[in-house]
Amino acid sequence: MKVVNVRISDEITSKLDHLSNKHGITRSEIIRQSLVVYLHIIENVGTLLRPITFKVKPSQIVYSRRGDVSILKMPTGHSMVIGSTSSGGVGPKVMDQIKVEGKVLGKFLARVALMDVAATGAFPLLISATLGVEKEPTGHEILIGIRNESQVLGLEPNQILMENTEDNFKTVQTGVGLTVIGLANDDQLRVGKTHPGDLLLALGKPRIGDEVVPSESRGEIANLRDVTLLSQKRFVHDIVTVGSNGIANEARMLANGVGRQLKLKNVKKVDLYKSAGPATVVLFTVPPEKIDDIFSLFAKPMSIIGEIL
Repeated sequence: MKVVNVRISDEITSKLDHLSNKHGITRSEIIRQSLVVYLHIIENVGTLLRPITFKVKPSQIVYSRRGDVSILKMPTGHSMVIGSTSSGGVGPKVMDQIKVEGKVLGKFLARVALMDVAATGAFPLLISATLGVEKEPTGHEILIGIRNESQVLGLEPNQILMENTEDNFKTVQTGVGLTVIGLANDDQLRVGKTHPGDLLLALGKPRIGDEVVPSESRGEIANLRDVTLLSQKRFVHDIVTVGSNGIANEARMLANGVGRQLKLKNVKKVDLYKSAGPATVVLFTVPPEKIDDIFSLFAKPMSIIGEIL
């Protein structure tokens, strides 16, 4: 055996002495056995445990943005991922421009933010819904939609959903905001993974307003299950949702994010500049040799729209 000198606090020394007297073994043997057990845990659990302090200072956090998502990298090897979305003038109230049931509005609100977070490789842990409507009946209906959509990921709404409603004043138009907070190990983050030569694909058709619900019933738009399926494929590099900025703009931002150029293709069946509303399109990158594998996964509309140079 090799002799190693270590510095430990008085508190730990006191605990070692207590265990030594209790079990009749030396302090050195207790330390040796503790290290053996700890190293075994590290080897088998992996990145869930890190041999560093979990006290985090704000100056140690690295902030970055990708679209509507903020990523906070911690010195512990973990990242918090925050996604948010909002809606106004859409709902069941008299002054709403687009008339939909509260359940439908809640579903798509939750879907957008959950897709944004899940696309990074993070797992959602908390949903915060701030509703500019009364609790009953409008708020209740919206929350049903949010709860149902969160269960697509196997989340328990009663545990992860925070809610707030406007019950001081009468409202005549629907306004809603929603935030999702997720957590990921840094080595599982799916951000900036795109390689030169990757092909860029668009899953789903850009839809907005009254187009969304009928298109969903026809299986024409991307959803949360699609993002989950893509994230399970290691050969899929980056995944990005498309909203009001349109496909072309999000595609360029994806390429710029990895310091590369983008060669867009002329795709007649896809409007690259139309708003995709509540994330009705998902962009993702894959190596060319995996194209057949990708097209075998989905029956809904999908096109190769560009190449990363």
